[in-house]
Amino acid sequence: MSAFAPIVAPSRAAAARRDLARGLLAGLLFAGALAAPAVARAAAGTDARAESAVGASPDTPLPAARRLGAEARAAAARGQPLVLMFSLPGCGYCEQLRRSTYRWLLRDGVPVEQLEMVSGYALQGFDDRPTDGAALAARYGVHLAPTVLFLGPDGREIGERLVGAGVPDFYGAFVDRSLGQARARLKAGGG
Repeated sequence: MSAFAPIVAPSRAAAARRDLARGLLAGLLFAGALAAPAVARAAAGTDARAESAVGASPDTPLPAARRLGAEARAAAARGQPLVLMFSLPGCGYCEQLRRSTYRWLLRDGVPVEQLEMVSGYALQGFDDRPTDGAALAARYGVHLAPTVLFLGPDGREIGERLVGAGVPDFYGAFVDRSLGQARARLKAGGG
């Protein structure tokens, strides 16, 4: 027996607690890294609410949702759902997804838009009536940013919604699955 070998091996419970503590620490470090841009803007005196009030993220902008009915009908005419990201000012997870996934979908011709789920974010709903980001989030039962919906021309969800940032290694597969569901429903006339 080596002089450096432990006399008693750690119990499974102790090993599980150690692994949980490491996971929590890694999550806190990751969340801190994502929040750094918002903290830097606040330290510089930049008001994230004022910047996002016009609908564009101060980080990686996506087109702002403004006329949902017209935008969704135009998307459906091209065989695409309207991909709508519900975001919040200064949301690091939202920025992560805009940068890693949704700006590339936009470049590939998928209609992707975002809206801030706050009361000051004005837009027209699917019925062409004025509404705001908070009311629309409540209508769809969206409570967490980011939440991404795949919508048909009438505003119904036609693909599985994505809530939260998910696991980065698998998130793209979830987007592809939801897009596939939505496109199939549009093609079948169920959108």
